[in-house]
Amino acid sequence: MFWRRWLLINSLISGVMALCWLLLRSGTKPSRFTYPCQQAAFSTASLALGGPLVATLVTARRRLIAALRSRAGIASATMGLFLISGMWGYFSRADVYQGPQLDPPRGYRAQIYHVTDCPQDPAGERFVGLDHLVTLMGSRGLKFYRSEIESLVAGPDGIIAADDTVVIKINYMFGDRGGTNTDLLRGLIRRIVDHPDTFVGEVVVCENSQSVYMYGFNRQNNNAQDIGLSPRDVVDGFQAQGYTVSRKSWRVFRNTQVDEYSDGDMADGYVVYPYDSQLDGRISYPKFQTNYGTYISLKYGLWDPDGGTYDREHLKFINVPVLKSHHSTYGVTACVKNNMGVVTNGLDTNSHYAIQWGILGAMLGEIQLADLNILDCIWINANPYEGPPSSYEIATRRDELLASVDPVAADIWAVTNILIPGFLDNGFTPPWPEPSADPDDPNSAFREYLDNSMNWILAAGYEVTNDLDQIDAITWNGVGDLDNDGDVNIADLAELLGGYGTTSGATYYDGDLDGDGDVDTVDLAILLDVYGTACP
Repeated sequence: MFWRRWLLINSLISGVMALCWLLLRSGTKPSRFTYPCQQAAFSTASLALGGPLVATLVTARRRLIAALRSRAGIASATMGLFLISGMWGYFSRADVYQGPQLDPPRGYRAQIYHVTDCPQDPAGERFVGLDHLVTLMGSRGLKFYRSEIESLVAGPDGIIAADDTVVIKINYMFGDRGGTNTDLLRGLIRRIVDHPDTFVGEVVVCENSQSVYMYGFNRQNNNAQDIGLSPRDVVDGFQAQGYTVSRKSWRVFRNTQVDEYSDGDMADGYVVYPYDSQLDGRISYPKFQTNYGTYISLKYGLWDPDGGTYDREHLKFINVPVLKSHHSTYGVTACVKNNMGVVTNGLDTNSHYAIQWGILGAMLGEIQLADLNILDCIWINANPYEGPPSSYEIATRRDELLASVDPVAADIWAVTNILIPGFLDNGFTPPWPEPSADPDDPNSAFREYLDNSMNWILAAGYEVTNDLDQIDAITWNGVGDLDNDGDVNIADLAELLGGYGTTSGATYYDGDLDGDGDVDTVDLAILLDVYGTACP
């Protein structure tokens, strides 16, 4: 009798502990129930709890029947049914994720433009690494400027026309190194307003930090060489020069649901779709008026209230996230995840939870992909046990930039070739903690949301890929190309010699090739070593 009770009690304790472990490890993501360790725990719980329960029911069925007929028994049975129903609903979500349901087109090749060795100090308002990135893109046919006058960086099929309105989506939810590098942001705006056809359009810096207060884009702890340089400082600096540059917080109207301009609704807010059971959420996107009076629908484009028409062609969208570990929930923040700052998490959209089912990809499929993704890898959070907040102390300097029109390819490539190597360089080794950033595991938190996002984007008719074998990555460091024409030749030598003996600055901004603050014999030796080279 003693041993029977002892076995029963210990079996029940083991089952409860296994079930508790299963629930804690799966958390709000029942898809993790498909993991081998979770399935083993469920088997343990089933055997440990199921065996004693069946035995007890068999030996005590008469007393059980009598007990169930009482009021207390009926109440207990009802509560049990509710519990079982809830558990069934929870675990049934584990079967939802089956990986990508659509395959990338076989003939599709994604292009990744990758710049290394970005000089740490900005050159006035320019960011040298970005200049190299624009040059690298142009050398492979992706022109930054749309212009009838062709050059290395401009052409009729270029991205940004002189009269475009350009929305720049940064990451500014967190301070320190958790947000987009503001030296990079300033360099990007400088490149836009320096359009060869004279820029007469508008630039708007945007972000929705959801429940996190952004201090009007003006924190004191920013991601830059001078940490006091905030996005507001950047915008104010260009405004002072007479450029049509502004900022817009989508956070302030994240709980305001609106209709489109064409429906007669001129208010700022979010257009919200009906609930989608496949996403377990509602797609949303912002529409708003800029400080200069321009009406923007992120889906349909620029609204003309006089003519009652949209202009999508002259609205450009540039996504500028920072690469970092997202240990709290999704493993990684990069190009796709940065769109959590485009949608709203209010208005019953369930957006943050629905990321795992691909809601960000579904939203991109509705409004169209960003015209360009520039992934900030100057400072990254290369600690798999941290993030998305990224303090100055834990951030890792990589001095890399990456650009692509394919956000899925950019993410899988950057995590494989920049973030994971960063983990390893910092002394972290597999197995990676949950939620995992592992790009090789299709059941990792990162791959789950990336692959499901890809599925929705493909379903919308866009070409993207999560297959590294379909990605062509072109890497360049730009060293010695002082005039940004894609090669190192006599013109670059002349420019360096013109600034020889001076401190580095706006005039000879990257003649200081070794980054020590002056242009001297060391810099000359570096240039001569790469003389005659060009973009790959």
